[in-house]
Amino acid sequence: MLRNLIGVVFLLAVLGMTVPAQDVSAQGTWPEKGKTITWLIPYAPAGGFDLHSRAVSVGLKKALGVNVILRNRPGAGGTISWNLLWKAKPDGYTIGTVNIPGAIVSELFNDPKPVYKLREFSWLGRISSGPYVWAVGAKTHFQNLKDFQDAKEVLLTGTGVGATGWVTNLLTAKVMGFNPKFILGYPGAPAANMGIVRGEGHARALGLDSPGQMVFVEDGNMRAMWVYLDKRDPRYPDVPTVGELGFPQLRVLASHRVATAPPGMPKDRQAILQKAFETALKDPEVIARFAKMKAKLSPVVGEDWNSMLDGFYGLINQYGDIFREALQKKK
Repeated sequence: MLRNLIGVVFLLAVLGMTVPAQDVSAQGTWPEKGKTITWLIPYAPAGGFDLHSRAVSVGLKKALGVNVILRNRPGAGGTISWNLLWKAKPDGYTIGTVNIPGAIVSELFNDPKPVYKLREFSWLGRISSGPYVWAVGAKTHFQNLKDFQDAKEVLLTGTGVGATGWVTNLLTAKVMGFNPKFILGYPGAPAANMGIVRGEGHARALGLDSPGQMVFVEDGNMRAMWVYLDKRDPRYPDVPTVGELGFPQLRVLASHRVATAPPGMPKDRQAILQKAFETALKDPEVIARFAKMKAKLSPVVGEDWNSMLDGFYGLINQYGDIFREALQKKK
């Protein structure tokens, strides 16, 4: 079911057309000229969430005719930023990027629970869906899957519980059969990668479409071990897929970067923001920025996104026992 869901979303993204940006603010008195929209990013600069959101903000600024400022608010796997967004005034002048399915794990299983309730956010739509690649420190002894399975423990770096990287790391370890120990608290993915380079950890899942992460593989500080794709990535033809290793169920793991606004926002303002968001994703400058990053836009908006969100809740609940066990050990 989930595979079919992702396939439909991919088709929607492929059918997207490139059109010039249009100022949608002319539809009403909102947003007011001279006002600024603040966009909250849940992780530190230079990661995929930061870079993709900044690229889209260029088109959003043109579409709305107002300034858009991005603020990085990292911490607790993204929960700090999402709690701030939840509590923000629902006037449309504060938006943010949410990590799905990571934010679902935090909402369902964290103790204490975060204040936000994802289904009540005023969703704008998905920006991109980034696949993962498993990578190890270049100086570690890990050469194949058996090395992981034979290790007493594998040190996995990350930002915090609830980040989709943490979700991917945990499910990878449990499904493939090795023992993870998490080294958390890094402000962003590049910092978590630097932790591996410094010897603080062994491995982690990297965003395959994040230049700030893949530079660690390209410069030789980390080695790619396998990719979470149906087929091998042409950039890394010698790196097998999780399916080739016997774990095709892991192919669904990806980081979905989704824009939203606080709950309770007036429907007319949400509609204006949604239309501006759609326009921004089709802006030639935004598309060019993604192409330069070797990343792909995969927009899903409105009810299509709400349906996808329900699907992700189902996926996370399938692995609920794994998440509960991991979080219980964390206490």
